[in-house]
Formats: sequence, structure tokens, C-alpha cells
Amino acid sequence: MLRRIGILVVFALLVGCVSITPPAQAPATPTVDLPWLKIIPFFTTENDPRQLEFMQAVIAEYQAQQSDVEVDLVIARPAERGRRLLTALASGADLGIFEVEPTLMPQWVEAGYLLPLNDIVANIGAIDFVPGSLYSQDGQVYAAPYAESVYGLWVRKDLLDQAGLPIPTTYDEVLAAARLLTREDMYGIALPAGQNIATVNYFSIFLWQNGGDYFTCDGEVAFGQPQTLQAIKRWVELAQYAPPGYSTWSYGEQIDAFVNQRVAMSLYGGRLGVQLFETNPELAEKVAVIFPPFGETKVTLGIWSRLAIAAGTRNQQEAKAFLQWLISGDRLLRYDATVPGHMIPPLQSVRLQALNSADSFTLNHGDWIRSFMDWTAYTNHPAMNMGSVAGGKFVRSHTVPPWAWEVFGTPGIVDAMLHKIANGGNIDAAWQEAVAAMEQVVESWKAAHPGWQAECASQQ
Repeated sequence: MLRRIGILVVFALLVGCVSITPPAQAPATPTVDLPWLKIIPFFTTENDPRQLEFMQAVIAEYQAQQSDVEVDLVIARPAERGRRLLTALASGADLGIFEVEPTLMPQWVEAGYLLPLNDIVANIGAIDFVPGSLYSQDGQVYAAPYAESVYGLWVRKDLLDQAGLPIPTTYDEVLAAARLLTREDMYGIALPAGQNIATVNYFSIFLWQNGGDYFTCDGEVAFGQPQTLQAIKRWVELAQYAPPGYSTWSYGEQIDAFVNQRVAMSLYGGRLGVQLFETNPELAEKVAVIFPPFGETKVTLGIWSRLAIAAGTRNQQEAKAFLQWLISGDRLLRYDATVPGHMIPPLQSVRLQALNSADSFTLNHGDWIRSFMDWTAYTNHPAMNMGSVAGGKFVRSHTVPPWAWEVFGTPGIVDAMLHKIANGGNIDAAWQEAVAAMEQVVESWKAAHPGWQAECASQQ
């Protein structure tokens, strides 16, 4: 039986401003177990009711088998994750198992915060993991995946039909649709421009599809190239048809605006479709999800959800055993099925079973799920894949920018630039300021790491 599900007090009290530079040494943890009980903190931002219901059930199952183990579920919002994790570490809290922020991974490995997970991967079977799903550094695996989310463009087919417009396949068609469908209380498209990671991630699709990137695979700043300016201008041109207040938006508003019929198009992963089907199944029949057509290069955003174990956690072996049990076999299939299409399984063996579900969403909208699965071959992430786009071609790089937090952290260089532009700032000036800031970050990082050399590793 699940013994406790709570919010750790330290997270609630210490969310204030903290340094974004990890301390030199991982702190010791103050956790004290009862002689007969091993406590494993489990920090998650997956707070959909069905996800939480699953976690409660699966933790109860595990604790029924392991009577000396207690798993404490700690819940927070995605936008708070990075700072809360940093605050917890600085305070000496035992993080146990947690969803690691992509922008923090390189620094946390270097600081010794994360426990190597090679034995978990070997026990599950390394060959079963989808290429690129594991986070490795210096020959060690430090974060294991439980799902991938792929981002498409959701469109209202009925509104397009009424306006005599096709489902868009090019940027010009998206722009025309956004302009013509903006009328009265309806806006053409939802785009976030708040100072948060959602803004960075969504803009990245524009950047990559227009042939640009943040860095080359060998670590040079590429953001100053002309392709970047074209991507910014296209983003700005389209954003004028977003609802008022979009300059403060993050992820959640993207779903709300579409489900509440305020916008005709919205970027999001499969979660939008699930929520729409649950709240308004009739409207769901009038909706399609398409590959985002913002440029010529076929690439979109893909976000791996990964779990790590704190190196300083008190009960390391128990934490490893629970993590391995959770992200394999029937548990992984059931967990990812809580938000079908949004949580795409990272194991080949489980992915093959995901479309065989008899739930009503999969039966009615299996085509949406298949689309997201097909698009995983074209996914990229700004903080995980450095230099994937060059010469107008996408070849996924597995080189991680080690300065990811300084560039993409919250607030970061890119979202600050777009936020400024969205609030009337000069496009060229904001762009050049962002380029200079990136160059300074990279120069400083390389000066502090004179022996660093990128490998330009790639994987299609």
C-alpha cells in the first residue's frame, strides 16, 4: 500500500533565487531511515491525474513486493524543475530519483551529482533502447528515459475548410491561414514568448527548419548566421496572429488556447490531443496534427523525459532497483499509456505494443499516435543535440553543448531575445545582443576547460 505521497517541505520553502552554478562538490544528504525502512524520494513533474494515479498504483505494487522500501512521490511544475533541483541540492536534501533538467545534465555530471546507471541499462538490455534515448557522458550513462514527446502543429480542419484553405504544408500556407483565421475572438496560432524553456524549444523548430542552429557540432557559435535572422523574422511574422498576452506564455497556455477554441493552430505534443479528446471529443474529430511546416529542413522538437539518481542519495541500490523496475516491461507500457502519443516508449520492444491498446483514445486517434512515432526520426533538442543542422540538412548530432544551462536556462539568452522582440524590441538589435551573449558564454566556458574538444558524434 502506498504509505506517503507528499511535497517535501524543503522544495516548498526554498524556491527563491539560487545560483545557477553548481557548487564544486555534491552535498551530503541528511536523510535518516528507520532501521527497517529504506526511503526513496521520487521527484516528478508528470502531474496529469492519470499519471499520478498510475504512479500511486505502481509504487503500491512495488512496496507490496519490497516491504522494507518506501517511495515518496514529490510533485512540482515543469517550469520550476531546474531551480527546485538546484535549491534542493544546495540545501543538502536527498533527491533520490528525479527527472533531470536537460540543460543541467553536463554540469551535474561534471560536479559529481549523478549516479552512473550502466548496470540498469545492461540489465534491461542496451540494444532495446531507441538510439539517442540514453544520456551518456564520459562513457557512462547518467540518465535513463521513460518517454519521448514529439511536437507537431495541431490545426482546426473545420475552420480551414470554412475559409477555403488547405491543410498547410508550407510556411506561407501557415502564415496565410493564421492571418485569415484571426477574427473576432479567434486567433490564428498559439506561440509562447515568455521567458521560459517552452519559448526556446518552440522557436528551435523555426531555427532548424530554416537551416540554422545554435552551435556547430564542434562548439562554435552558429547563431549569428543569416539563417537565424530568417527564422526570427518568420517567428515574428507568425506571432502577430497569436492571442494577447502570449509574451508571458509557456507550455500550458498552448493547450488551453486550443482546447478552449481561442486559436486555430497550436504547437504541442500528443498531450494536447489527449486532453482535447477527453474534454471535447466532437471537436477532436475536426482536428488534425501535422509535421510543423516552418521551413525547408525536415526536423522538429523532441523531448526525452529521463530519470537520474542523485549520487548522494542514501539508498543507492534500492533506488536503482526501483528505477529499473519502473522503466521496463509492463510498467513502462502502462506508464506511457497514461498519455498516449505524448509519452512514446523509449524501448523498441515496448514501442511495438503501444499501438495495440484497446483504450478509446487509441482506437479513435491511433493515426495521431502513429504520426508522432514516425516523426521521432526527425527530432532534435537544443540542449542535447549540438550542430545537427548544417548546409540545410538535418543529421542528428549526439554532441551535447556543455554550456547548455548558461544559454538555455531560465531565463536564458534565446527566450530573453524573443520576449524582448515580442514586446516591441528591435529585431536586429535583439538578435545581435543574443549572438554576443552566446559568444561570451562559449568563450568563457572554453577558457575554463582548455582541454575540451567536441567529438561531433552523430546518429540519424
